[in-house]
Amino acid sequence: MATVVVLIGNGVLAGVLVAVAIGLVPVFTALPAPDYIRVHTLAGRYFDRIMPPLVLCSIGADVVLVIDTDSAATRPLFALAALAQLGVSLVSQFGNVPLNQQTRATDPADIPPRWDDPRSRWRALHTLRTVFALVGLFVNAIAVAV
Repeated sequence: MATVVVLIGNGVLAGVLVAVAIGLVPVFTALPAPDYIRVHTLAGRYFDRIMPPLVLCSIGADVVLVIDTDSAATRPLFALAALAQLGVSLVSQFGNVPLNQQTRATDPADIPPRWDDPRSRWRALHTLRTVFALVGLFVNAIAVAV
């Protein structure tokens, strides 16, 4: 059961992050600042409800597999996958979330003249967490196949 949770959870996690990278990030970049703030705030409302529990469930399932497996070959793989997904969580919590809060706190109708546009930093952090999610999925797939 934990292998199903790990593959589905980590697969959905990686898929959503890739979809954001190839779909939303270019839209965010192309929008004028006031529209970016509105769209980012709206999109975040929905992602913020789903993504943290999804990441935590995927990490938890990997931890269960580390503990429950009898295979010396798969134990380090599940541990590495859990660490990769922990990377997603840490980058999100300490990188993207503060930038999201900064964006939400900005009034799109009254953007300060020296507004610190967070889009390039957000994109770089998002790319990093997407790589972590893909590494986790790749390692989990290998562990399950072994």
